[in-house]
Amino acid sequence: MKICHMEAMKEIRALEEQKNMLIEDEARKSTVSYKEGEKSIPTDYSYVETRAKIAELDEQVRKIRHALAQANCSVRLDSFDMTIGEGLVMLAQWNAEYERLSELACRQQITRRITANGVLEYTECLYCAGDVQKDCKKLRRKISALQVAIDRANLTSTLEI
Repeated sequence: MKICHMEAMKEIRALEEQKNMLIEDEARKSTVSYKEGEKSIPTDYSYVETRAKIAELDEQVRKIRHALAQANCSVRLDSFDMTIGEGLVMLAQWNAEYERLSELACRQQITRRITANGVLEYTECLYCAGDVQKDCKKLRRKISALQVAIDRANLTSTLEI
C-alpha cells in the first residue's frame, strides 16, 4: 500500500495509541481482588492474547518506521541540498542554536551590582545583543523554511508499506 510520509507518521501514532490502550487495559484487568469466601470476578483478560496483540502492533510500527527511515534517506528537500533525514538533523541543530542565541539576546549589554562588601561590580557582554537579536530573526526564518520543506516533502512523497 502506498501512503505519504505524513500518513505513515499518523499511522505510527495510531498504532502506538492502540498499544498504550492495550497496556492500560491490561493494567486494569490483569488482576482481580476479592474477599475471603467470595468468588473472583472473571475478566476478559488473556495474557497470551495481549502479548500477541502487542507484538503484532510492534511489528506493524517497525515496518512503517523502517520504510519511513529508508525514504528519509533518499527523498531530497526542495530548496535545500539534503535529504529529509539530513534536514531533520539540521532542524534539531538550528533549534538548539536558536535557544542559545535567544538566551544571549535577552542579556543586557552592561549590568551592575553591589558586592557583599559594598563595591560596584559591572558585567559587560562581549558581544552586541542587538546583533544577536538580528541573528535570531535570520535563524528563525531559516528554521521555518526548512520545516516547510520537510512538511512539504512529507506530504508529497510516498512510500510502500
